[in-house]
This record gives sequence, C-alpha cells and structure tokens, in this order.
Amino acid sequence: MSYIFINALGISPLLSRVLAACGSVDYLIFACLAYFVIERFGRRKVMMSSAAACSICWVCIAIAQGLEEKGGNSYVLGSVAVAFFFAFFASFGMGVLGVPWLYPTEINALEMRTKGASLAMATNWICNYAVVQATLPGIENLGYKFWIVWAVICAAFIPVTYLFYPETANRSLEDIDRFFASGPGVVVCRNKLATQLNRPQIYYEEDEKFEQAAEKDGRQKSLEKGDGSVMVEKVAI
Repeated sequence: MSYIFINALGISPLLSRVLAACGSVDYLIFACLAYFVIERFGRRKVMMSSAAACSICWVCIAIAQGLEEKGGNSYVLGSVAVAFFFAFFASFGMGVLGVPWLYPTEINALEMRTKGASLAMATNWICNYAVVQATLPGIENLGYKFWIVWAVICAAFIPVTYLFYPETANRSLEDIDRFFASGPGVVVCRNKLATQLNRPQIYYEEDEKFEQAAEKDGRQKSLEKGDGSVMVEKVAI
C-alpha cells in the first residue's frame, strides 16, 4: 500500500508508511464489524452493497489522480484519493472480504462442502496474487486509468450477485439442500425462496412434517417392540 501512496499519489515515504499502517487498522476494524452486518442484512445485500461502495471509491480515486496528473492541486487531490482509499478499506472489509470465506461452506451440498470451500479459497489466493502482480505495471503504464479497471470489476459483481447468488442467511444446511433439490434454475433473482432474508415458512412446515413423521415412526417401533415382548412372554408361559 505504501508503494501506491508513493508512486501513484506522490506522498513522502515516511507518511506513506504511516498511512499504510493506519489503513491496515481501518481494514481490521471494519472486518470485525462485518460479523454483525452479515447476519443482520444477509449475504446478498452485503455483497452487493460492498461491491457498489468499492466501485464508487475506485472511481473517485481515479478522478482525483486524473485531475492531479493534469495539473490540479496535488495536496488536496492527494488527500481526497487517500480518503477514498480508506473508504475502500472500510467497504471491502465490511462485505467482500468476509463473505467469500463464509458463503462456500453454506452454499455447497454436504458431500461437496469441503471441496467447494477449498476451491473457493484457492481461487481467492490466486486472484490476490494476480492483483499484486498487476498493480505495479498497471500504475506505471495506465496511471489513473488503472483504477477504472477495478471500478468496473467491482461493479460487475453487483448484477452477478443479484442474478445468481441465493441467500443463505437464516437457513440451515438442510434448507440449502432442499432449495437446490427443488430445481430453482441458474437465475435466482425472482425466486422468493432464494432472495428473502428471513427463513422461508415452507422450511418450517417441512421441519414439522419431518418431526411428526419421526415421532410417528418412533411410536410404531415402540408398539412393535411391545408386541414382541408380549409374544415372548406367551411363549415362555
């Protein structure tokens, strides 16, 4: 991060390191606050809101740096860019950072949960590596336009999440299996079972039916066991 402050915004090395350290603290605080946000507002809303906020931050950073490159007040515009970097840390930490670690373990079927989570985390770290490798040449060759690339990528995740990602908050793992067993299709944005935050009533009803069936089966087995005991007593007599 200090490299970006030095080479993209022209901030002194010492101040860049201080800002990078403060940015890490900002990142940590909002990543912890995500614990309360994710459950209250659901995975879909958090991911879409976080992606939208991140995209806006990148656009504002690109504008500030672009104006600075064209002769604007470097101190004021640099301060604006730094402020939006901190806003990005907060936006990313509150949503996009944490949900991808949680979502794969919830959305995959029981037999695929471990494999799905492993693949998701491998993809996460591969993308992190790609971002690191692309940042330095991107800043050197594209200047402020480099941030527009990330703005577009973040914005693209809004319709992707809206169209294809079912809500998993307030659902049990069995609820997710039931949802996919119903054949919802790839696009889920119009499926109320996939988008509502509260647990769908149908899952409560299915739980009741399951409990009643289990209770009935238990009574039946008890009666059969009792009849068997009576027969044994008669044979003994």
